[in-house]
Amino acid sequence: MKISKLARSIAESPTLALNEEARLLRERGEAVINMGIGEPKNKTPIAAILSSASKLSEGNVKYTPPDGLPSLKKAIIRYTEENYDRIISPENVIISAGAKQSLFNILYSILEPQDEVIVLAPYWVSYPEMIKMCNAIPVIVKPEDGTFHPRLADIDKATSSYTRAIIVNSPNNPSGCIFSDNFIAEIVEYCEKLKIYLIMDDIYHKLLQDAEPKHQV
Repeated sequence: MKISKLARSIAESPTLALNEEARLLRERGEAVINMGIGEPKNKTPIAAILSSASKLSEGNVKYTPPDGLPSLKKAIIRYTEENYDRIISPENVIISAGAKQSLFNILYSILEPQDEVIVLAPYWVSYPEMIKMCNAIPVIVKPEDGTFHPRLADIDKATSSYTRAIIVNSPNNPSGCIFSDNFIAEIVEYCEKLKIYLIMDDIYHKLLQDAEPKHQV
């Protein structure tokens, strides 16, 4: 028995591999500080526990519409307006099981074989593998000035007629760098000009210590 060529081409998650190595070292009694997987030690909010228990007790665990519950869509629309000052319509909201599924669904929906997606380094390790799973090609762009902040000039050099999308992750995983408003404005204009997709992964926009999120797209 064998798996497909595509499946064989997908690399194991380095983050999960590092996490497993840390676990094995701890089991052997070694002192380990795991800088790999990000798992906050916060307790589950009591409101989430009570709400989940209530839904389970009511038997409210039925199939949902493919794009999500209308009530949850309304909450997301309200959240988007409050945090991004943008009003969106329900048909432009899709509920998923998490960020990774959302990103894969986007890539699967827009990519053809041999299309290219620009990934800004440093990057979340899952980006290139999800792109490969869609038979497309990740193009890694590293800032030539040695910083963690991307530059449009570097991106432009990597763009080709096969470029279909650019993934921007700010605040960035793993660097923590927050991309400047000027860069965000530049990349939006750049993608509009070339008619390519801009995928904004801003899952960490609330995890800020000494700054306020400003980006609006």
